[in-house]
Amino acid sequence: MEETKEPMVPARGLSRRSFIKGAAATAALGTLAGCAPQTVGGDEEDAPLADTSVEIPETQHFAGICRCGCAGHCFLDVHVRDGQVVRTTAGEMADNRYNRVCSKGLSHVGRIYSSKRLQYPMRRTGERGSGEFERITWDEAIAEICAKYQEYAEKDGPASNVLHVGSGNFGSVALKSIEQLKAVLGMSSSNMSADLETSFAMGNTLGYGGFGTQNEQADWPNAKVFVCWMSDPCNSTPQSMHFILDAKEAGAKYVVIDPVFNANAGKADWFLGVNPSTDGALAFGALNYLLEQGWQDEEFIRARTEAPLFVKADGALLRMSDLGVEPTTSDQIDPMTGQPAVIDPLVVWDEAPDAPAAVGEAGKPSLTSRETVNDIPVTLVYDLIKQRIAEYPVSRAAELSGIAEDDIRELARMYAQDGPVTTYCMFGTDRYINGHFNYWPVFVLAAFTGNMAKSGAGVGWTYSQGSGFVNPLCGAGVVDAEGNPAQGVSGIDLPLLSMEEVLESGTYAGQSCPVHSLTIFMRNLMATGGDHESLVRWMKALDFVVVADMDMTETALYADILLPVCHWFEYEDFVGGGGSTPLFMIQEKCTEPMYESKCDYDICKLIAEGMGYGQFFTETASEYLDKLLTSDALAALGVTPESLRASKTAREFTVDNFVSFEQGFGTTTGLFKLYNDAPMPWYAPAEFDATKEIMPYWEPARYADVNSAERTSGEYPYHIFSQHMRVRTHSQWWNVGYTLELDGEPTVQINPADAVSEGIAEGDYVKLASKSGDVTLKAVINPGVPEKMLVSGRSFNSFEFKDGHFGALSHSEMGQATPDTAVNDVVVTLEKTEA
Repeated sequence: MEETKEPMVPARGLSRRSFIKGAAATAALGTLAGCAPQTVGGDEEDAPLADTSVEIPETQHFAGICRCGCAGHCFLDVHVRDGQVVRTTAGEMADNRYNRVCSKGLSHVGRIYSSKRLQYPMRRTGERGSGEFERITWDEAIAEICAKYQEYAEKDGPASNVLHVGSGNFGSVALKSIEQLKAVLGMSSSNMSADLETSFAMGNTLGYGGFGTQNEQADWPNAKVFVCWMSDPCNSTPQSMHFILDAKEAGAKYVVIDPVFNANAGKADWFLGVNPSTDGALAFGALNYLLEQGWQDEEFIRARTEAPLFVKADGALLRMSDLGVEPTTSDQIDPMTGQPAVIDPLVVWDEAPDAPAAVGEAGKPSLTSRETVNDIPVTLVYDLIKQRIAEYPVSRAAELSGIAEDDIRELARMYAQDGPVTTYCMFGTDRYINGHFNYWPVFVLAAFTGNMAKSGAGVGWTYSQGSGFVNPLCGAGVVDAEGNPAQGVSGIDLPLLSMEEVLESGTYAGQSCPVHSLTIFMRNLMATGGDHESLVRWMKALDFVVVADMDMTETALYADILLPVCHWFEYEDFVGGGGSTPLFMIQEKCTEPMYESKCDYDICKLIAEGMGYGQFFTETASEYLDKLLTSDALAALGVTPESLRASKTAREFTVDNFVSFEQGFGTTTGLFKLYNDAPMPWYAPAEFDATKEIMPYWEPARYADVNSAERTSGEYPYHIFSQHMRVRTHSQWWNVGYTLELDGEPTVQINPADAVSEGIAEGDYVKLASKSGDVTLKAVINPGVPEKMLVSGRSFNSFEFKDGHFGALSHSEMGQATPDTAVNDVVVTLEKTEA
């Protein structure tokens, strides 16, 4: 923390100090139950203002982090006067290439002092969802929560208490303490927090073995071509955009592949307007032409991918044990079996001795087809992949994707000849049923042209490994002073979209699964979840709901017990890297917590103590931060609690430009995955066709596809696409006056031709209706939106809509492998309605 002295400035009878004191006094008169007052200040005619000179109080500067889950984690300089945050600006990082801030980071003053801040614990008095509460003490709140937890645990086990955490705060102290509470109490593991982006995560896992797929963004200017595919950084991740513009300035060609011509596309050198969720078909078409021309990078394919492996007649990969070599065991434990891992290497054909060899031991793995290996009938993985690609000639890919044949050919040529190519992919296609089918083919296009694992050539989104550096004895791995572990997370992973059925039947995937309570941290579930009508029904059906939040969100209205949480600047925390920031950053405590709010760690500690597990939460929040930062992994980077507090930030990587996968991919073989002989879904679907998950595969979106039955029949002719908003991350910043001036109410963007055909003018109210529900929005005419497609932000609370809810348009259907909420695989009708 630093202090500066502001100069003497002329004022008009009202100093900043007296304004703050007046606002604080007015705050004490707030009339909204549990929230800050709606207005501050008095009658402008109360007193004349005279010109005087006053001394502005000393400004203190604190380290801050904007950590809302936008993949940014920008470092901030928090300006404080008289104990009040008065301003935020971009902070100075250890690596100043990452100094940046967007409108959200600049408007935290509006969040901290919002009239919607929760002031004290409250208990529901009216119908759930009505927002009727009474004030209670923290002691009363914790006692009631613990009594309910204990009652349900005694009746149906601790897993009947479900804890749901979202992405509203990526502070490590907050996240790890919530994870620790779940393990300490034996609460149910719930992947409800992963009901979005799981298709993207599976796509990354299939190709690379997990997250961490992209070179760090400071490497992007080394690309000769930058392809933005399935992402809109100009709108949703502006902190990343300047690296793209740096690449353009350095001479890179910027290519945008997107259904909508938006601000990001406006910056492109080449825009490809692809049909929604046909990205996999487009990639297959480019691969087809690539192979036809012989442009593939066979050295990369041979050395860095699974193409040289063999598949037996039964579909399993050929292993050395099939050739008579006995498997061995490893010192590492297989997490699936709990036993020492079995080492049974896969087989390639080594060209030098012209004989089979264990993968990783061959001097030159062969890409030549073979009918047998040691008399065992086999097929080369490379051949199987080429057969799959052959199903998508350029003509078919063009018909499916809407991209001209010549453009597909040029895309293939560009990847093969103009590199290095960086491909930036995020969540643009995962919010469709089976959206993960789009990612693997795109990654294969990069792999077959050698455009990954080198400077200027990365694929995917995040590279950060920061969360893996913290002390493993925090979070789920916590032990008490005697070394006794917590009882651990219990229960079954429960997809969000299955909750209504689970509550009705008391079962999930054929197993008993009674659920009584739901505790929500860091997520405005009711605003951002899918199938809103189902959400309302099952939220009302729960026996007990606890919500810990900073503001009176739509979800907070459904709480039985409502707990006020600090703003991020009101306690000490840190972030270990982020989606686009390869630095550890400290969050200093800038001001005291407002009202009776507490940080997430302190709330978890109170609950653990109330349940009789205080031995697992013995530290203060700041001591817990020290514990998190004390690990061998961090020490190897020179990061300690003392050093990070002194320097404020520290680089996560020891190299200037981190290049992902230079030393191998995150798969079991260390190779880019092309064949999965043991595919498994990430939840318990009713049906699972494993043949679709073995190799890169694509199929159309169930509803949004231009040829779906719902659209071609005219029953639901419009595809509705939900986009991120520039001034909100999910629903955060919904209550900030500065940004409300920029997007005051929900809107829907409509193509001009569709507006004419429906008799809709700019500013009219229109009703969108699906088979699940409806919403009324204000119309905005936008020629960048394709015909028969609609675009709207989905970051609004129920009380912000004129009628209905955007979440009501979506459904509870999930893909065969991932439990994604398919908020983009939705079709609707469109009609003008009354103002």
